[in-house]
Amino acid sequence: GYVYPAYACFKAVEIGKPEQLKTWCRYWTIIGLATFAQNITDQFLFWVPLYYEAKLALVIFLWHPRVNGATYVYESTLQPWLAHQEPFIDGKLEEAKNRVQDFTSRYLKQITGYLQSRSGEIVAYLQRQIPSMGGAGQQQKKGGGAGGFTFVSPRDAKEAAANAFAQKKD
Repeated sequence: GYVYPAYACFKAVEIGKPEQLKTWCRYWTIIGLATFAQNITDQFLFWVPLYYEAKLALVIFLWHPRVNGATYVYESTLQPWLAHQEPFIDGKLEEAKNRVQDFTSRYLKQITGYLQSRSGEIVAYLQRQIPSMGGAGQQQKKGGGAGGFTFVSPRDAKEAAANAFAQKKD
């Protein structure tokens, strides 16, 4: 129940027919809640004979234009219930939004504080690891480990490229 309704919703948006758009918004609201409920019911009702066929029949009932089931279910059941629960739902959504903002700001502050406190150590470590460049004509050589690798500190990018592709001469 996703491909045809998605395409029909696209057409309603593009054509600009508010009544069709309203119908498809109702459909997607119900499908969204049904998908949420399905995560719970599938675990307990999968063994009931014709359970999956009943789910398919419900989806067809909701989107079929002759039956207009989404409008019926929305207006008779979902809209009155949501209208009654709207203040509670809005309050919980606002509370959740505030919690997420508090959580992210608190941990973002902790992360930035940690990085700031450790930045001096990181810079000091990098300074110990990177050889000093010295004067323009000075090259620093370090005897290497595996394979007799020798590090030559280049003066510029051209020399660095030449060093990178140079073959070891015995």
